[in-house]
Amino acid sequence: MWRTASSLELLPATTRTELGDALVRAGKAGRFGDSDLWCLSRLGARELFYGPINQVLSPAVAGRWIESLIKVPNADDALSSLGRRTGDPTRDVAPATFNAVAARLTNPKLLAILEGDEQRDEQTLGRIFGEALPSGLVLTAGT
Repeated sequence: MWRTASSLELLPATTRTELGDALVRAGKAGRFGDSDLWCLSRLGARELFYGPINQVLSPAVAGRWIESLIKVPNADDALSSLGRRTGDPTRDVAPATFNAVAARLTNPKLLAILEGDEQRDEQTLGRIFGEALPSGLVLTAGT
């Protein structure tokens, strides 16, 4: 259910914020699982897959979640998505937050995602959907 709710980019931003805050609270009580981190990265993504720009959560919310995840060992993918640079100051996290994420990441692929340089390829879509594209579904140029 969490994965489904996290994929619904047209849910009101307040609802998605509440969902993410609940995941952060649950993670602080125990340990963040891979599914929890995937859900947070989808809820707080700086660039949405199909939703309009006005549905992107505020940089303050993403920054709050980043602060909660910055010391979590397996959170690199989520951090790169939450901190991703878009070139739009209304969507980008604060420079100090961005720099903290950049200092944490060592994987060049994740650094490219953080910088906003990665294009959406089959591997990126697999990360967005949480699984590989179904058999027979082909990614074409311009999508």
